[in-house]
Amino acid sequence: MRITNAAELICPVPQFQRRGAERTSMSTDSRGGWPQLALRNLVDEPSLQLTVEEPGDLSAVVGSAHSIEIADAASWLRPRSIVLTTGLQFTAAPEDPAPQRQLIADLVSADAAALLFGTGVHFDRVPRALRAAARERNFPLLSVRGGSRFAAIEDFINRGALSAETYLLKRAVWLQNDLLHALSAADPVSALVVRLGTLCKGAAVLYEGAGRIVASTGHGPLRLVWEEISAREPGPQRFVVGQWMVATRPFRLRGSGFQLAVASRNRSLLDDISPELLETAERVLAAANASRSLVISQERAEAARIVSALRGGVTTSQVRQTWDRLRAFGFRVGDDLRVVAASAIGDRAARGSTTTAEALLEAAEAEGVPLVLSDDRDAEDPATGLTAVIAERDAAAAWLGVLARTHLVGVSGAFSDITVASRYAHEAETARHLAGRRHDRGSNQTIVRLDEVDFAAWLLTRRDDAQVADRLERHFGDLIKAPDLVETVVLYLACEQDVKRTAELLFIHPNTVRYRLRNVEKLVGGRITSAQVVANLYLAFQDDILAHTKRDLGRQHL
Repeated sequence: MRITNAAELICPVPQFQRRGAERTSMSTDSRGGWPQLALRNLVDEPSLQLTVEEPGDLSAVVGSAHSIEIADAASWLRPRSIVLTTGLQFTAAPEDPAPQRQLIADLVSADAAALLFGTGVHFDRVPRALRAAARERNFPLLSVRGGSRFAAIEDFINRGALSAETYLLKRAVWLQNDLLHALSAADPVSALVVRLGTLCKGAAVLYEGAGRIVASTGHGPLRLVWEEISAREPGPQRFVVGQWMVATRPFRLRGSGFQLAVASRNRSLLDDISPELLETAERVLAAANASRSLVISQERAEAARIVSALRGGVTTSQVRQTWDRLRAFGFRVGDDLRVVAASAIGDRAARGSTTTAEALLEAAEAEGVPLVLSDDRDAEDPATGLTAVIAERDAAAAWLGVLARTHLVGVSGAFSDITVASRYAHEAETARHLAGRRHDRGSNQTIVRLDEVDFAAWLLTRRDDAQVADRLERHFGDLIKAPDLVETVVLYLACEQDVKRTAELLFIHPNTVRYRLRNVEKLVGGRITSAQVVANLYLAFQDDILAHTKRDLGRQHL
């Protein structure tokens, strides 16, 4: 974590247990129960970024901190002080171990708490002789990168004796501020998990309800952690996996369950920060989700307005503005576009529209398909559905396939002149109606692209269904009253007028097929081999013929 000023470091030492219980890693003096710092608290404090070179006794209490670069520094110290140095006094003879050994001896005699060495100023690393002397004396030696941070560290230590209430407040504010920085990242969830792993000096992971890893950082045993979580009762957990101490917190976002877990080999650090860290992280994730939901809501509203404008008609003066609005959704000026109309199949029409729309938007994003979507579903009219405008891309077919799994889909022809978009919106509705009609006849095909249908189907889309029904009754009423004859003629035309194949599909003798066809000829007043009779029968029963063509014949070839 980057520290920009000393105020950011006025974050007191690791916390008491909530509700006032005292931490065993901190002691209190006799002057009123004020908390005192131990070296271990400083090492575990993530904002200080201290490194232990020689541990000595990390339970030693720290009373103050001083930056001293002069010889005979010990004579200026109070007991339990930490001395901060960049090694200036050793620069004259950096390879001479005597001054370094003498400094450690003087600090031990002065009852100093530790020596903190700032690297990157005069020495790239802590001098070897200094480390050896500290090891011999069992004296704590710490390091930090950059001596410029000494003032902030001194301030941190010298302000360490704060009341528990003030400490908890400052600690919470610091953690919240640090984790809130993740909201400004391009991927807030991953950024937050990375910060959690850094703060606990270990690993962090976010699981979905079924155990899928949403984001993770560090090299902890993530699968073993999940196995342990799933084997336990719901709720916050603390457990050990190998050398790792793990803390978890379950929560829900947008109706879905998640598990947040942090793992560290430093148990005391995890004890200090994990409850507040996980609670704060949950709040940040909720804030990120709320922010994302707001953006999505605004984008969906704008997309619906664009679709409405295209369906209603775009004037020449509005073309440039409309393309500018489409560019925000990934479209390029001059793209070939298609209008898509869809309605949910069967009982799926009763499902909530929000989940459907979000799933479709996520699928379009995953496929890289520019899309604006308007969900027009009416709770009182399940036949209503959604309208979309998509760019003609190679991946568009894959997205349409996803939509067609749960919807009856009509797709218009391609166009790039958005002033005629309303005409293509009507095409898409016509294609959707045709898909529904065929589906009702038993076809398993749920998508119709109007620019791919044959001429007969295209002509039939222009018909008035009420007038057609009346005309159908007049010409073919007697035939319709004989279902076995209708089934025979439909399969006969679906089989390209092949009597043998028709008989196989009907499980009857070919002569029976011929007998039925002669009866059909009597009812329609013409020979079944006549082009006129065939054309009339095909147009009358086209939806049924196509349904059998794509279903029964396909099954026959398996």
